[in-house]
Amino acid sequence: MAEGTLTDYIRKIVAKAEPYLPQVPKPKRKIPLQQKLLWCGACVVIYMVMGQTPLFGATAPEFDFLAFARVIFASQQGSLVELGIGPIVTAGLLMQLLRGSDILKFDFKRPEERGIFQTATKMLTYFVIVIESAVYGWAVYGPNISEPSVLGILVGQLMAASIIVMFMDELIQKGWGLGSGISLFIAC
Repeated sequence: MAEGTLTDYIRKIVAKAEPYLPQVPKPKRKIPLQQKLLWCGACVVIYMVMGQTPLFGATAPEFDFLAFARVIFASQQGSLVELGIGPIVTAGLLMQLLRGSDILKFDFKRPEERGIFQTATKMLTYFVIVIESAVYGWAVYGPNISEPSVLGILVGQLMAASIIVMFMDELIQKGWGLGSGISLFIAC
């Protein structure tokens, strides 16, 4: 592989950043079905509570321009899960598109390459969360907020809630639960 490609830069960035990224560890032993169901249930309860918790400082706009996509993104207008699974899906799609178009060259037959790709996707998810939270907070709720500090708190709530959703998805995917957290949140 040629030195200096985008894939090499991503490998270097991931190698430096990975020790500092919080991650959900894989279970050390096989988790019984009942315990997996409990973890899934706990994540669903947390997600549903977040879906009923209103954003501080938010006044719902008259028109919900994303109403058609609320089920797909597992989101609830005016709540902590306003962004739903959007940032996770967006980052995953971007990485898959870059890999599928051979801009990023990762060999998924090698476990270490898959790990680098997954960590890079997680890092991109953090970036997408920050961007989506800021843009969404400013564009949707910003016009109705006169105090900049309230807008900052609102954007912070969107970021924190999206990071919690990302960790719950990772928890379920790493083997503590069944299947995918994204699918579970959409089903709920």
